[in-house]
Amino acid sequence: MNPIDDVGSLEGVTTRSRILESAALEIERNGLTQFRVKRVASEAGISVALLYSYFTDREDLIAATIVHRFEQVLLGQAEIFTTPLRHVTSTAELRTALEAMIADAQDPARDEQRLLRIDSISFAHHNTTASEGIARAKAEASDRIVQIVQPLEDLGLLAPGMTAVAFARIWYALFFGQIALEGEHALSIDSEAWLTALHVLANAVVAAD
Repeated sequence: MNPIDDVGSLEGVTTRSRILESAALEIERNGLTQFRVKRVASEAGISVALLYSYFTDREDLIAATIVHRFEQVLLGQAEIFTTPLRHVTSTAELRTALEAMIADAQDPARDEQRLLRIDSISFAHHNTTASEGIARAKAEASDRIVQIVQPLEDLGLLAPGMTAVAFARIWYALFFGQIALEGEHALSIDSEAWLTALHVLANAVVAAD
């Protein structure tokens, strides 16, 4: 039995979560190359020895942290994406929901929730724990989204030829993809033109009344 199991499940969960949040801050501040376990322990308010009762080594801690943060971000995105679509039963309600999603997508506070450090994802490519954890998070987020969007197709609310899965993939990509394309380049688009495009898309994917 893991020695931390004797501490009590509530304390164990709380301490582990605190470690993971502290480790996530360490990655955000210093990156993976300058990641220091001592700083993580200090931030979490525990000893290094206690930290290592939860994680086997530095790489195990980093892997668990990447999964933890990726899961938070991905499931958070899924929640943002699906909340306005819950309980929609008419084309009018669907249009209203899509308008709410467009407005919500413009909130600058969403940026940090959507973005992950590229070096963290690169780390996951060669770490089994991280890659498997990320795959599980993707599957869970996808399942949640499908549960919400499938009724839109079943009720005939989507335009002909637009399946629930296609709707989710296209709209999700556009909803969250603008941030990744920001900057000065050939695909740059000002905010007003982008909003207009989203409104056009919203009307196009909904079935005619």
